[in-house]
Amino acid sequence: MDQKDSPIAERRYSVEGQPGREIILKIGRPFEVSPPGVDWACPVVFEGLDDGCSKCVYGIDGVQAIQLAMQYARNQLEASGLQLLWMNEEPGDLGLPRPIESTLGVWFQRELEQMVESEQRRMHEIVLKLGEVRERRRKSTGA
Repeated sequence: MDQKDSPIAERRYSVEGQPGREIILKIGRPFEVSPPGVDWACPVVFEGLDDGCSKCVYGIDGVQAIQLAMQYARNQLEASGLQLLWMNEEPGDLGLPRPIESTLGVWFQRELEQMVESEQRRMHEIVLKLGEVRERRRKSTGA
């Protein structure tokens, strides 16, 4: 990515067990590829990986190019074999969710989205109940 193609988004990861090492993901502005109206490309750059790789990811339009660039970034970071940390969260949580594709039809995509949302609500309720139990135990032990 050169100066005119400055990134529109950047994310920094630390590497577990390697103090001071940082992996930087940069996603560039999508642009039309010639001939106009046919394809779009979105640059993806990794700094701090062994090969410092960069690539343009292609999509039908600018939005799809960004979406596919994020999928590519997740795949590359997972394939690195490094235990990456973003915002000091759980190792491996890249903050790049896996999309739910609609290749089997939008009805199937909606079904999967509803299943995911239901599980997220269920897990949220479990976390809240665990917090309540911990608070009661803390109060009963006087800690």
